[in-house]
Amino acid sequence: MTKTDGSAPLWQGFYRVPQLRRWQRAIAGRFACRVFAAPADVSQLSALEYAAQRVCLPGTRIALVSSGAEGLVIPVPLFPKFEGLRQYAVLLAEKDLPVAGLIAGISGQAFTLEAWHLGVGSCWMTGNYRRSLAKAHCREGEQVMAVMPLGQPQDPAGALKRQRKDLSALCQDDPAAWPHWAYKAAEAVRQAPSAINRQPWRMSFSGATLLLTSPRFGSIDDGIAILHLEAASFHCERSWRFAGNQRGVLLKAEESCDTI
Repeated sequence: MTKTDGSAPLWQGFYRVPQLRRWQRAIAGRFACRVFAAPADVSQLSALEYAAQRVCLPGTRIALVSSGAEGLVIPVPLFPKFEGLRQYAVLLAEKDLPVAGLIAGISGQAFTLEAWHLGVGSCWMTGNYRRSLAKAHCREGEQVMAVMPLGQPQDPAGALKRQRKDLSALCQDDPAAWPHWAYKAAEAVRQAPSAINRQPWRMSFSGATLLLTSPRFGSIDDGIAILHLEAASFHCERSWRFAGNQRGVLLKAEESCDTI
């Protein structure tokens, strides 16, 4: 697959409606968790292992590390510290995977939303971690894309403290004039995590199509936003394609009563 070869993107039709419905519900509650009350228990770890096998798009893989996370994070001044951290996941991608950041972002966010559904908090980290620990889980031909600390959150209501831009700041035209599905999908993007909370995305709507772009399209952040779009529009008949300028994706959707 390439960005503009005309083929359907890897994620189109990959996830089932029950999965997407769970993740759509999890979007509002999931947040970047840094303080853990306890590690994930045996039943949660078992479910996470199963989820890691099911949510990864071709070319990506998630390795769970059930202990030894105490030395994972490199402390950074002025950034909140991790507390109670014992477990983490390593997000990996094949080195020759096209748009690897994008595909890894989709797979990784599917995993974090499934984790939240199971009562397990997480946090995306693409830097400030000891790479030797993460690389130890690579297979030949793989690269580390990110790590995700895991555990039972100290404050399950941490999403109430999230700071996000107004939806209008992410939209190039008035989202209040969009169809309901497009408005809800854009709101799901607004709630997506991004590096340093930059929220780099811009959205516009024309006809039956929602356009998502970003300045450096193809990143993990963009993959996370795409997964949120896919989850929020689970009840729609939809199709995806890459924008011709390779700077975004287009989602064409039509609401369907059959999947609500």
